[in-house]
Amino acid sequence: MILVLAATVAGVLSAPVQVHAEKPQAKQEKITPPLEFYDTDEDGYVSAEEAASQKMPARTFESLDVDRDGRLNKDEFGEAPPMRLKEEISR
Repeated sequence: MILVLAATVAGVLSAPVQVHAEKPQAKQEKITPPLEFYDTDEDGYVSAEEAASQKMPARTFESLDVDRDGRLNKDEFGEAPPMRLKEEISR
């Protein structure tokens, strides 16, 4: 029992020790924001103006507006590509 404990302690003490902390790495995560984030007037649709105010490119809006009614319904909005988020993480 003492021999096993001594071997365990010796193994732990001989392991390399990290002297300085690692720098946080930038991680890019992709998410699709909910329709409610864009639908500021809460009418159930996203207008071109609402999309633009949230920095959605006009080309993206136009490509999603399948029925060309000038607004995105829930199904059309659901086809939106995920947005890239950049956040700092530490290990």
